Amino acid sequence: MVTIKNSYTVIPEEPTPQGRLWLSDKDQVATQHHTPTIYIYKPNQNQENVIETLKNSLSKILVHYYPIAGRLCYSDEEGDSGRVEVNLNAKGAILLEAETTKTIHDYGDFSPSDLTKELIPIIDYNQPFQEMPLLVVQLTSFKNNQGFALGVAFSHSLSDGTGAVKFINSWAKIARGETLEPNELPFLDRTLIKFSHTPSKVPRFEHIELKPLPLIIGRKDTSEERKKKTTATLLKLSYDQVEKLKKKANDFLSMKKKGSRPFSKFEAIGAHLWRCASKARGLEDDQESVVRFHADIRRRINPPLPQNFFANALALTATKGCVGEITSKPLGYVAQKIREGTELVKDDFIKSQIDVIRSFRKMDDAMKLFLGDETEKAPYFGNPNFQVASWTGMPFYEADFGYGKPIYFGYAGVSPHDRAYITLSPDGDGSVIVSLHFQMAHLELFKKYFYEDI
Repeated sequence: MVTIKNSYTVIPEEPTPQGRLWLSDKDQVATQHHTPTIYIYKPNQNQENVIETLKNSLSKILVHYYPIAGRLCYSDEEGDSGRVEVNLNAKGAILLEAETTKTIHDYGDFSPSDLTKELIPIIDYNQPFQEMPLLVVQLTSFKNNQGFALGVAFSHSLSDGTGAVKFINSWAKIARGETLEPNELPFLDRTLIKFSHTPSKVPRFEHIELKPLPLIIGRKDTSEERKKKTTATLLKLSYDQVEKLKKKANDFLSMKKKGSRPFSKFEAIGAHLWRCASKARGLEDDQESVVRFHADIRRRINPPLPQNFFANALALTATKGCVGEITSKPLGYVAQKIREGTELVKDDFIKSQIDVIRSFRKMDDAMKLFLGDETEKAPYFGNPNFQVASWTGMPFYEADFGYGKPIYFGYAGVSPHDRAYITLSPDGDGSVIVSLHFQMAHLELFKKYFYEDI
């Protein structure tokens, strides 16, 4: 059982700019919900001062990341139906101090579940969203001084994972008593991706990522699949297993396309996950399936965005195939399909996708198309389809607040859709952890194929 001992509202240490912060089209289609993640830390002799350290350093970092201390609001501009902005009112972030009656070992591997959910802040989505804090952090001390958990609920409207992780790591650096370098300060102006051209009436690309997804053959809608329970589990791949998957994929590439760039870790693992999902579900060979994922656009757009660009800078992309070919053809064939999706994401594709977003009369409709809120009206992205997110390039384990690096980081929610998050393991040996969210009815078969087919 977790008990909240104290709740602190932390505001920037110094006065910060007031007014409104314009949010880009990419920010508009990010969910207004909070992304739940968790950091686990070992016991430390100085653990008694953790809450004060976090409080003081948070007030300092919010001076630089002042939008986080604001609140969302609707735009007052005429014609901006449903557009959201940040009210830079410095109302602050929320820091919760909690303790649990459980030991660190009682939580097992910290895979997303009702058990680990208690280590994450609860956000009241019934309150007006104009009052909702954009950052809530819960510090939970384990029983017998066995370390602590840092549960983070970060509003996706503000930034993607890259920006959020840079914020957390910068906060940690200040907590250690260090100073941020100029290149570590966030670039907050989103007008870099506020394009002035008039959207074309006909999209320049097919944009399958924005089209209605395939239904299970014989079904008229997704109602049956929505009713099925999903659960989450952590699947580990050793360095050798990752290399084996890459070699398996690249053997196909060397036969078909000599001289091509070898498949990446994401392309090989993503292909493997899509195959396992397709096999585990037992669908018909001619069943169409779409796999969706995001690509960071900071270096893909022209001109490139600053690396410290604090915003949502992701482009949704997708690739499709039939279950029969996904499950029977070589892994490299499936990896090539994943690559086709990632290689689409170039300057003209990104701007075309933004054109499509702008074509919606209301931003709420565009948001549902991209992400799907957990409502009956929003699209369902599960069976026969799949989603993959690669977080392997994010330095989660640099979040040392002065008490040592985390021994675990992970996504802490359970998705109602079939999806996977790929992260590096804390061991630093090249191994990978896959946080898999999948229908319970097919999970055991998925796990069987996941290891047997390497």
